[in-house]
Amino acid sequence: MHYSHFRHIAHPVGLLSTAFEGKENIATMAWLSPVSFDPPLLMVAVSPKRYTHDLLLKSGEFAIIILSERQKELSTLAGTKTGRKTNKWELEPFRRLKRPAKTIRVPVLEEYRALYECKLHHHFPAGDHTMFVGEVLHMDVNYQVPPLILFNRRYYTLGREIDVYP
Repeated sequence: MHYSHFRHIAHPVGLLSTAFEGKENIATMAWLSPVSFDPPLLMVAVSPKRYTHDLLLKSGEFAIIILSERQKELSTLAGTKTGRKTNKWELEPFRRLKRPAKTIRVPVLEEYRALYECKLHHHFPAGDHTMFVGEVLHMDVNYQVPPLILFNRRYYTLGREIDVYP
């Protein structure tokens, strides 16, 4: 199976923020999902090849920032530069929107659709990625803005509501 087959699963677009010993990074992530209500756990899949991977392992904490439909430029910027060469938090508009998290030592954005501050609960290899499961210590949602969606390598926003799930 070719990796492009997974492009046909719609994902919310999130940014994964990590920091350890003065090194910070923010990277675009679409492979994320809630995995438990009690305790509240959130999963993100990260390739061991990524700079974010080792920062997250060393720090033991991370933030997932779900972007709004107005923030596709942030997704593209965070996903097309490597943290090995560039501190993306020093680039506009990240520098302008940067603020400290409430419960962890990781920078987050002032604006977002949703924010999840997590401490690392568990991690394990899964094929060519590592699954990081974080316990959500703090969350916040801006219900006024729709989330940014990634589908088949294109950005979307939510369409019209067609029904309510029972």
